[in-house]
Amino acid sequence: MQTQPTIALLSPGDMGTQISKSLIKNEFKVITAGDGRSQKTLDNIRNTGIKNTGSLENTVDKADIILSLTSPEASLEMAEKISFCLQNSNKKTLYVDLNSNTPDVALAIEKLFASIDITFINGAVMGASKDIPETAVFVLSGIHRKRFSDLFGHIFKIKDAGEKTEAASAYKLLFSMVNKGMNALFFETMTAACHFGILDELNDSLQDFLPGTYQDLMKTTPTYPQHLFRRIDEMKGLSQMLENESLPSVIGSGIAKTFETVYQSKIFEGEEPKNVIETFQNFKKLK
Repeated sequence: MQTQPTIALLSPGDMGTQISKSLIKNEFKVITAGDGRSQKTLDNIRNTGIKNTGSLENTVDKADIILSLTSPEASLEMAEKISFCLQNSNKKTLYVDLNSNTPDVALAIEKLFASIDITFINGAVMGASKDIPETAVFVLSGIHRKRFSDLFGHIFKIKDAGEKTEAASAYKLLFSMVNKGMNALFFETMTAACHFGILDELNDSLQDFLPGTYQDLMKTTPTYPQHLFRRIDEMKGLSQMLENESLPSVIGSGIAKTFETVYQSKIFEGEEPKNVIETFQNFKKLK
């Protein structure tokens, strides 16, 4: 009987924890580097059944597959650390980056691992951590993407973005442009509605005349108070991607600017709204 590969998951935050639960449920061994991590992360490791293998070096040495789930800002730095750990190793580790990187970062990571003959797959996760594994989708690209599908296709929903390494990154960012652009449009609308003292009235009309759109907002808008800063960086990355390709980027940069303005206003600070209406009520603080 073939032994299941050992999977190093870096790192087990909300998304990583849910992915780990699905892998462990399907009898994969999941390990991670717990040294220097926060108490919350250590609790996630213990409660999920992930094995804490201590240092990053020890974790990489024991892993057959490494899943990177840090953040877009930290993904290249994490790849550099892993590359350093693997440069004198004979193991043919598979490295999968599932952060929402820009295409340029994805290509830089691929180049880094190609220099030490390590197989790289670029990817991104579409959906919230709570949606794994039922409805969230793993978008994968690059010439080795089928290796992930063969191993985990029975556990996760997978979207094949093709052979171009950077394609999964572009896919995620462009989808986010529509998804997050809708929220930015409503945020800017509510800012103006607050200025004119008609927030509740306009909000009622938008619900009446755009019920389908409001239904879509229910899935995402209440999460913005906790994750707005991260989305600013993501939209800046989107705008930069479009500019690099000489494509129109006005809307992408506008989304980032809108989110940045709302973030700096601190109207969401300490807030945990349960629905769209509660989220928009925070704009009354702008008076």
